[in-house]
Amino acid sequence: MRQIYFYSVLLLCPLMTLAQEVKLKVSPYVNATTSIKEGLIEAGPELSWEKIQSGKTFTLRPSIRLPLTNEAENVLQIDRFTSTWKSVLAAQFTKDNTQESGGISRHSFTGQFEYGHDNFKYYPSANPNAEVSNGADSYAFEVKYAGFFSKGQSGAPQFSPQFRLRYAYNWNAASEVSVINTPNPGGFVTTSDIIVDPPSVQPVFSPAFSLQIYPGKGNFSYSPTIYYDFTGNIGDNGPFGNLNRLRLETWIFFYPSLTDSPNVKIGISPFLSLRTKGQDSFNKAEYGGMITVKFGTSFLQFL
Repeated sequence: MRQIYFYSVLLLCPLMTLAQEVKLKVSPYVNATTSIKEGLIEAGPELSWEKIQSGKTFTLRPSIRLPLTNEAENVLQIDRFTSTWKSVLAAQFTKDNTQESGGISRHSFTGQFEYGHDNFKYYPSANPNAEVSNGADSYAFEVKYAGFFSKGQSGAPQFSPQFRLRYAYNWNAASEVSVINTPNPGGFVTTSDIIVDPPSVQPVFSPAFSLQIYPGKGNFSYSPTIYYDFTGNIGDNGPFGNLNRLRLETWIFFYPSLTDSPNVKIGISPFLSLRTKGQDSFNKAEYGGMITVKFGTSFLQFL
């Protein structure tokens, strides 16, 4: 679950991303879930077992993730012939230590595995009629922790520390380039935008930490967040050989309604991204702003 960032100057032209989740109860232990986040649709069953007396809940979510649009044609691409699907298996364990009186304390641990197979087409001879097609397997592992703590009194502050470790090995197509076509019988020369280079992969390891804070009153919560991204060399399995970037964010979330729909929130944050190792196409220090609108998330859910 990562947001798309638009590097703007002094909060100009921020990018708005929408997220929505729907859950339908099918049986006492099974829910049907669908979520739309950052141009992707994810759907599948959610199996849940709960022991109320001990405060333990175990949830298993097998699902399929598909893109809503085709980048080239901007059309819906959710049929069974799409080549950019991913299967996701997530398991979550939650221990709620809250008693009838006193403070509220809850711990949640989540593990997730993702797998997908992509078919890449490219034209190494720069000839649109000489196509080469390669299939590649992509995968990712993710571990999350989320806690929730409060005194359990009306108006008491609420805190939710959240930590994430993610490793991703995702193949990506090369960028298109313009090539000159053979002159037609009339002598006119045209160009075509085609992919010449084969796909490539750079492993990424991304730890992240966020502290979600709600003061107990009002319609705002606050979320200082830090990411540190490690990127490996092309073709390597290890993520520590190439590029490192540190990113700092300070989110302020506004909740239009704290009673009827507390899971709808609007956020804004400045960010600072610092390159600490290697080279990329951005400046050593990048800064700007982001806006997000979230639907269907729990009150202080972030990572």
